Amino acid sequence: MDDLRQYGGRIVVILCTNRLSVLDAALRRRAAIIEEFRRPSDQERGQLFQMDLAGLDAGAAQIAQLVRATAAQEGRPPWTYSDIRTRLYPTALAQAYPDRALCFDDLLSVAATLHASPVMEDK
Repeated sequence: MDDLRQYGGRIVVILCTNRLSVLDAALRRRAAIIEEFRRPSDQERGQLFQMDLAGLDAGAAQIAQLVRATAAQEGRPPWTYSDIRTRLYPTALAQAYPDRALCFDDLLSVAATLHASPVMEDK
């Protein structure tokens, strides 16, 4: 980090971690901004599904089903954006392909079988 001083403040460095507490205190002290991202709320997951699934013509009731299926359940946390986009969607598509087009039931059945990624303890 100290070597970046040669640029006279004309550089932006973005660091990303899910375990902020393990970063060196000197590094954190030099950060101008520390932004914390949380798992999406029901409303935010609903907005994501509406945006991503517009081509499937999913109705409000179907979106609500996916929101419930990806909510916190039985001691497990709610799904992350990454859980939805990198696990739910590809798995549902693989379930349908190559025999047929992706449908809402594929998404719902996969959501019922997968679980949210675990919370990383930051201690």
